[in-house]
Amino acid sequence: MGNPHEAGMADSPATQSSSSLEAQPKAFVMDPEFAGTANATLTGVKKKLVTDWRRFDKILISVGIFFINFITALDSSSTGTIQPRVLSEFNSMTRAGVISTVTYLLIAGMRPVFAKISDVFGHLQGLVLSTSLHTLGFLICALAKNFGTLFGGTVISVLGQAGYGTLVAIIIADILPIHLRASVTAYVSVPNVTNYYLGVEVGNGLID
Repeated sequence: MGNPHEAGMADSPATQSSSSLEAQPKAFVMDPEFAGTANATLTGVKKKLVTDWRRFDKILISVGIFFINFITALDSSSTGTIQPRVLSEFNSMTRAGVISTVTYLLIAGMRPVFAKISDVFGHLQGLVLSTSLHTLGFLICALAKNFGTLFGGTVISVLGQAGYGTLVAIIIADILPIHLRASVTAYVSVPNVTNYYLGVEVGNGLID
């Protein structure tokens, strides 16, 4: 006969079954909000969670960001060269500080707004909106005949500039692993250095 104490210590079938169930990994339960993603159109953070970026996609997006940076850096540098001459013709040199102050305030204040737009509607939609605003504002400034129009165009352009700067950082963080973000950000920001000098030459050429 076996020892009753040892028999009591033996696990019952129910206990063994319960232990085996606990040892098994829990099945992943998808949030209903993301269910059926194969047939759904997702945007913002939801799209990021289910998007698998290929190497070609990452390179293409990074090159696109580089060229957009090239244009915006050239625009900023050449505009800074032309602006004193334009303000002088409008007899508004004393208002130059107003433009600078509004520019910095808008860039600081609108970054969270564009981050939320990107979160809700998607990165592409936010980037299209910001580049459209920047282009429209630059066009208004180019056609301005007085300080009021120039100031309005500058405000619209700066809104786009704030959105673009925010979205570039978000896009790079989304598509690249953390160990590549700093180097890619440095590469796509090269035009901010080179075009500082090139923009001056372009601005002087337009003035002459």
